[in-house]
Amino acid sequence: MINKLTLIFLITFFFNSSYQAQSREILEGKVSYISPQLIYLKFESTEGIEINDTLFQKINGKFQPRLIVKFISSVSLSCEKLFDFNLKVGDLFFAFINTNEKTDIDKGPISITNQNQDADSLKFTKQNDEIKISSGDLKPLRGNHFSGRYTIQSYSNLSNFSSLNNYQSWRHSLRFDYEEIGYSGLSLSSYSIFSYRTREWNNIKRNYFNALKVYDFHLKYEFSPNFQIWLGRFLNPKISNISTVDGLMFETKFNTFSIGIVGGSRPDWKDFTFNPELLEYGVYVSKQDSFSNSYMKNTISFFQQMNNSKTDRRYLYLQHSSNFIKNMNLFASSEIDLFKKEMGIEKNQLSFTSVFASLGYYPLRELSFNFNYDARKNVIYYETFKSLTDSIIENETRQGFQFRTSIRPFKYLITSVFFGYRYKKSDLKPSRNFGGTISYTLLPFVESGINFSYNKLISNYVEGDVYSAYISKTIYSLDSDITVGYRIIKYKFPVSQNSFNENAVLLDYNINFLKMLSLTLSYEGSFESKRTSSRFLIGISSRF
Repeated sequence: MINKLTLIFLITFFFNSSYQAQSREILEGKVSYISPQLIYLKFESTEGIEINDTLFQKINGKFQPRLIVKFISSVSLSCEKLFDFNLKVGDLFFAFINTNEKTDIDKGPISITNQNQDADSLKFTKQNDEIKISSGDLKPLRGNHFSGRYTIQSYSNLSNFSSLNNYQSWRHSLRFDYEEIGYSGLSLSSYSIFSYRTREWNNIKRNYFNALKVYDFHLKYEFSPNFQIWLGRFLNPKISNISTVDGLMFETKFNTFSIGIVGGSRPDWKDFTFNPELLEYGVYVSKQDSFSNSYMKNTISFFQQMNNSKTDRRYLYLQHSSNFIKNMNLFASSEIDLFKKEMGIEKNQLSFTSVFASLGYYPLRELSFNFNYDARKNVIYYETFKSLTDSIIENETRQGFQFRTSIRPFKYLITSVFFGYRYKKSDLKPSRNFGGTISYTLLPFVESGINFSYNKLISNYVEGDVYSAYISKTIYSLDSDITVGYRIIKYKFPVSQNSFNENAVLLDYNINFLKMLSLTLSYEGSFESKRTSSRFLIGISSRF
């Protein structure tokens, strides 16, 4: 199955398509609450933003589409993800709106040509009218601009049944970007996390990198709009599946092509530090085509990864994104291994390792469909993990898909249903999960949102049900949000004939003050028949 799907993907990989678009002003908002279905954001004002608009996140100096607007109030939005990614309360997102005098043209959904474009090359479309953002429109975001965020969080767990379950954790995170330093072509970017449990501090002091993880720390210099160089530790969005690289990268652009050369090493797999023995190098070619109101972008890359000068892995990585059908976004990727080693004998052999596809379709403001397909084999590093590859093992394929649809039958009511399926040959039976949600975003009189959800899980080792209900409210006078929830979990373990039943109370409160600071307080209490546990989270975040 994985080979057939990859072949289909390869056949369509280099077709053409395109894009157009619009906007003048940038509004900044931040995530105030995350529910299982919706992402809630706070803005100073949402004037100019409309339902089905796209919100962008700025990553490594690039604007990337992440959310689609579903509900709007005067200072808040609720959104759905365009695809699966990690985010947290306090993350910043940007909306591009038109500030021209009113016209009789309705604003339509934003379509993106390039998920990793520079800010000054973004375009937006308003039916047949096209306006391109000039660099002058975005001066506040480009040119000698420094921004960052520091967050400190304390997480405590207390229980009545085991001292081992009583612990406290600390998590520090720092992200900053200094773009076009001194209005030059030089930029600096960094993102790191320092996370540990207090009881493990003595071990951390022996090696701070057991707690410190630097995911990004690099310099970028743009000699011209068509040529740039990266130096340090970086993650290139065009080849994101390659993961973090310690080294050097050159990229040049001409016409619709971008070509990049990467050389360096992989971070150490034990503590994520610099390891010069894990050398790697590669090249990628990216092509973006546009026509009418659509776009298509394809990237193909080749990488050789080493360990002590011996081949660890050699493979191709293919990536595709497009919106060649109106109101539809497609992302697909595949990996093809080119190297194999069995019983000490090296071979150049083609083997499809993974296929991933994500499709989002939004035919109406009130209706959306999302489908993900994932099929992959275990990735084998022949030198790094010799104990796994000295003997011939079956490298079986795991296959799975997820489907979700959301319907908004009334103004403040939204419903969704989802289904997931995953299977591999060694499983006694496939894993399935399904369920649905009902949300009402503006209850009369109290002006609060309420959400009910149900999730059914069936797998080899567990069968269970999860019920949850949440109510959330924005307190505008205090610039804060509060959420109260209740969850019921009922699990059965067929192999051991045991069961697990839990009731949980959840409370979240977020307040913003002094414009640059935010405080988050969270509590979760879990109650079983004889066991109870409490979890507390306190977090302070500062933007600068």
